[in-house]
Amino acid sequence: MKIIEGFGFPIDIDEISGKIKTVDNNKTVKQSINMILKTQIMEHKIFKNYGSELKSFMFDIVDSNYIYSFKKTVENSLKRWEPHINKMTVSVKSNSGPSSEIEASIEYTTDISPVMERTKRTININNG
Repeated sequence: MKIIEGFGFPIDIDEISGKIKTVDNNKTVKQSINMILKTQIMEHKIFKNYGSELKSFMFDIVDSNYIYSFKKTVENSLKRWEPHINKMTVSVKSNSGPSSEIEASIEYTTDISPVMERTKRTININNG
């Protein structure tokens, strides 16, 4: 039984039906999480507050305050824009060096299914 359904991203055509491919339930939530974290606030023309401020973390010094702020930004953005998340844990790790990256690992359950789901978002701090 489908509870929610949305377009699959990237948008593609189903070769058999000729319709746009869709995803349902927890796959829809996972896509939503990735879209929220990839969209910078003010980037969306209709919903200007949609998204997150993750791009503002580029070109900054990574320390404990940075990691805490990055984690809180992920948590707050997802709590605001993805209503199907029931329980969420965000962990953040970084590497240093000339191509520094920061990675947020998100574990969550939804109101659709009690199964623990996982996704990650990595940002190259030096060039996005």
